[in-house]
Amino acid sequence: MDTYQDMATTDADAPASEADSSAADSSASAPEPPGRGDAIPIVSLSVPEPSGWSDPQTGTDGPRLWDRLIISESARVRRYKRPATVVLVEVVGIDGLARLWGPRVAEHALAAAARILAKEIRTSDHIARLERLRFGVLLTETTEIAAINFVERARAACERDLQVATQVVSVAFGWASPPKGGDLSDAMALAAERLAAEIAELAEATAATERIEGSDSAER
Repeated sequence: MDTYQDMATTDADAPASEADSSAADSSASAPEPPGRGDAIPIVSLSVPEPSGWSDPQTGTDGPRLWDRLIISESARVRRYKRPATVVLVEVVGIDGLARLWGPRVAEHALAAAARILAKEIRTSDHIARLERLRFGVLLTETTEIAAINFVERARAACERDLQVATQVVSVAFGWASPPKGGDLSDAMALAAERLAAEIAELAEATAATERIEGSDSAER
């Protein structure tokens, strides 16, 4: 089985994910969000948080399937002593983007982020939208250290492919493998803590930038 160490060597060697198989040639500026099959109409961000087996807004799996995957993969990890890592990804700034450019642009940016993440995973991995602006990625056969390769590839791809949205939108990551004696639920809790820390750092950096810009404007 291929690993993220292998994938880190060259983009050309990275296999496409199942979620990306029908949208490999689309770009972040395409009019439709990613999907598993035909294009799916863009849905308003005002819809409730995802709650089903799949997420029609982004074309990813939904939280119910994610919960099932966490249970089954935890059993596999425990039985066969194989590695796995949970990565939580938050798209920060979508609401600000909606205020600046309108809700349709924000909705497309969220869907584009899902497509970008889906491109970076293998067919053995899984991606699901867990909350309104949060995705979960389950990396099978991947240690916490090896997962850094996925995180850096995905982060760079988001910065490159989200285009104008990156002026407002940032993507934060938190990831973890099960601690000793724990399972993937424990890994999710640890990943959530790390994600919250990165989101806090982004907020602090944004506030500092705004203070500097405000000071420059006042001097002029």
